[in-house]
Amino acid sequence: MTEVAIALNTTANMIGFAQGQAKGLTDGVFQVSGFSNAGFPTEVPLNQLISPAPIANGQLVMVRGGQSRQHVYWLRYLRRGIGVTDKKRVCVELLVRFTTFDYVPKNGDDGPTAQERAVLRDYPCWGITDLSVSLMPTGRGRNPFNKFNESGSLTFDAAVAHDGMPHLRINYRVQHQAKNLLGAPLGLSHNDAGAFLVHSNGSFEINHGEGRTDKHFRITPLSGSVHQRPTRVDQVGQVGTTTVLNAQRIELGGIDHGGRMLDPHEHRGMQVIGFERMNGPNTITVLNNGQQPVVASAAEADGHEAALRLEYVRDGAVLGRKVRTKIRALLLLRFTLVPYLTAPDDQGNRQIVYVNGVRYTAFRDVSLRVLEVGRGEAAVVGEKGERYDVDAVKNRHHEESTLFFGPYVEEVEGQVGVQLRIDWSAEHAGAEGRSRSHRNKGQFRLGVNQSGSPVLRLLDADSNKYFTVTG
Repeated sequence: MTEVAIALNTTANMIGFAQGQAKGLTDGVFQVSGFSNAGFPTEVPLNQLISPAPIANGQLVMVRGGQSRQHVYWLRYLRRGIGVTDKKRVCVELLVRFTTFDYVPKNGDDGPTAQERAVLRDYPCWGITDLSVSLMPTGRGRNPFNKFNESGSLTFDAAVAHDGMPHLRINYRVQHQAKNLLGAPLGLSHNDAGAFLVHSNGSFEINHGEGRTDKHFRITPLSGSVHQRPTRVDQVGQVGTTTVLNAQRIELGGIDHGGRMLDPHEHRGMQVIGFERMNGPNTITVLNNGQQPVVASAAEADGHEAALRLEYVRDGAVLGRKVRTKIRALLLLRFTLVPYLTAPDDQGNRQIVYVNGVRYTAFRDVSLRVLEVGRGEAAVVGEKGERYDVDAVKNRHHEESTLFFGPYVEEVEGQVGVQLRIDWSAEHAGAEGRSRSHRNKGQFRLGVNQSGSPVLRLLDADSNKYFTVTG
């Protein structure tokens, strides 16, 4: 494991770029290595963010501003074998995480003039930080999947690229050694290299023109979204402050609507029914002893988008049968986490609500639906290559099945913030001689932990048994 490397990348002209800390992710014969903490410096000259610089003062110092967005992508590596008996030889499930943030001119005597600020309004500067490649927790100890225990490696590293606006490259190199069994080849030796691009608008993509990468990797967005790069360089002069309003008791206000149930997602006899547009209260009332009640509203503009990946797996094999009768559904729980703020006073000052040292939050625009998985195009991966893509829903024996989710807003004693309870139920008809009939139900609760980060709690034994949650 190496320490964080600080480098001068002359091609990108980016000084102080953090290449990241290399991490060995697996210990088996097929070794996977990722990294963490790669990104841009928090203070950088303007001409390294925009080329050419739009103002004469290209050395204007830009620093990290107050805007940020978190992004998570599911990256799958798949290497198939050479025969009809080998559908999937090596498969690695990975998470690519990063944060995008804005740059603003540094205050002080060397700050921009009013004219320079006016020019910079049309040139929003954003950067990337906390970039990492890590293994996705599968909950079943199969990462990576290595069918024939072949030797090899998959490694990732980060570098800076520049096309007028800097971005990061994730380079990869993969190597497989040939595998033989009793003289028969199970897999050929294979070496390949390629790259992905990470942009400061939140996009993560395969480097253009690398068709071989398309054959072996799939990208699926999980959290965050591609966004514009808005700028706030025109904020000058006195602005309002935000202070803390500590609450002893909270009274919930009204809710516009309680969500909308989605049409069933149907696949081979299985229906998955999710929901969308679920919101917490629009307002809350802060009640403190000896003080007038204070109303605070959900601050949509200060919301933080996030998501969680859920995997439902049910194995209902009949006693004595060795073949598993798996039913599987991949789901995505998306939401925006918002604080509560009071209305600004005459000076623009506002208060943000806290309870017991934790910011009081609610969830907006919550949805739970079948995950749209990344799939390969036949023109790239070949007609047979499409057979080995991941399906969002699997139902091996076409059992008549229903998986249902219903959301409810509630407050929970001892937990800060508005909670969202999700009741679920599952019914499977079974397949004669192959699978048992099955009926179960349970509950989740979406809330925040003591640090204010979102967390999905599985509230019962069946929820823990059948669901795996990935943040």
